[in-house]
Amino acid sequence: YSSRFVYVPAPHTSEVICDVLHEVLVEYYIERKISTITLDNCTTNDKAVEDVLDKLDSSSLMLGGKLLHMRCCAHILNLIVKDGLAVLGDGIERVRDSVGFWSATPKRHEKFEKTCRLMNIEYSRRLNLDCKTRWNSTYIMLSIVVLYRDVFDRLSLRERLFNCCPTTADWDFAKEMIVRLKLFYDVTTLWSGTSYVTANMFFPKVCGIKLAIHKWTTLDYELLQDMPDGMKKKSELMQKMSEEMKKKFQKYWTDIHGLMAIATVLDPRYKLHMVQALYGPLYGPEAAIQEVARVKQLLRELLVQYQDASSTG
Repeated sequence: YSSRFVYVPAPHTSEVICDVLHEVLVEYYIERKISTITLDNCTTNDKAVEDVLDKLDSSSLMLGGKLLHMRCCAHILNLIVKDGLAVLGDGIERVRDSVGFWSATPKRHEKFEKTCRLMNIEYSRRLNLDCKTRWNSTYIMLSIVVLYRDVFDRLSLRERLFNCCPTTADWDFAKEMIVRLKLFYDVTTLWSGTSYVTANMFFPKVCGIKLAIHKWTTLDYELLQDMPDGMKKKSELMQKMSEEMKKKFQKYWTDIHGLMAIATVLDPRYKLHMVQALYGPLYGPEAAIQEVARVKQLLRELLVQYQDASSTG
């Protein structure tokens, strides 16, 4: 196994990316040994793969190159969460401002840590302000800050300048955010592993995400009417976030790459039974039958190509 980082001169057009990628493949003598190319999701990369395909010998590729382009699963998850968080507005601003206040200077941080000791609360995880453009850092910040809710409440009574302490609705909202973001955080971490196979985990995890998003978008309006105004507003905001996630999910997952299904089938723990079980909630009962048939057909085509290559080799 080897890797290489290559400087790609601007402008980063599809032609430039294609030429650099092809040069590296040729340099490593693997231009006839490529199975798939995994890229982030953007039109430039889509066009670059089409251009690379023209430069490669299609007879050496799986099914003539139909399976060459693989979209990065972790990047797709990132886009889904990013769209969802974009609608939050000031949903967690007081939480973020509170972390910023007590981590702004060493003296303030020292006072926060001292208050933890006085309240017999272990300061096991240091306050960490997030980067608004990185949702995973927001998840980490929230997962830390909720541990010290009582500390923030105590300091709000003692520190005159600390006027942005989160409300009860803010804390409840933060806890709900942690539950939702943790699902994406754990799956992204799993898919980003380098010391184990990840393709076979694709369908079980993606189905879990789809079902979770569907659950989040189902709002109990009777329960909503009994909520205080502050929490009602937060719940409506949370549902709006879930709706945005659902839209982005549908955009990228309605045409799921067949090769990922094959990876699940080839896992001896899952086989075809797992795909049949997962396609039901993912596509619906009727469409699931057709999708499973497509997976079987793709598996047959790959097997025939493998047999032909073995017999001629």
